[in-house]
Amino acid sequence: MKLILQILAFIALFCVIYIVILNGNDSITLQLWAPRYDELSQTVYHTTKTLNVAFFTLGVLGAGLFSGLCLFVPFYLAQTEQLFAYKRELERSSVKTDNSTSQVKVLQAKVEVLEKALKEALEK
Repeated sequence: MKLILQILAFIALFCVIYIVILNGNDSITLQLWAPRYDELSQTVYHTTKTLNVAFFTLGVLGAGLFSGLCLFVPFYLAQTEQLFAYKRELERSSVKTDNSTSQVKVLQAKVEVLEKALKEALEK
């Protein structure tokens, strides 16, 4: 699934690059603010900006990438923090298991020594 999503992302990126190349010489006019009316001259003004389509497309792509990063980086950081906490917990439990295993071995050795001592005492 991860590979499919990466392939789709690269295809989308190549499509954007293709659109930028095709529209490198074209321009677009954007209305930036709502119209305002000048009562003295009885005219309506629009605040507009003429941009190159390629620049506009790259700007929208950059804004989308930035938005995506800002949205998903906190989730990624929380996920890695949980992963590290889980690893630490596993390490602690493995250390506890090692300690209990060594304690069991020590107790078994003591039991064997006591059994030998008991057998020797019973034989005498």
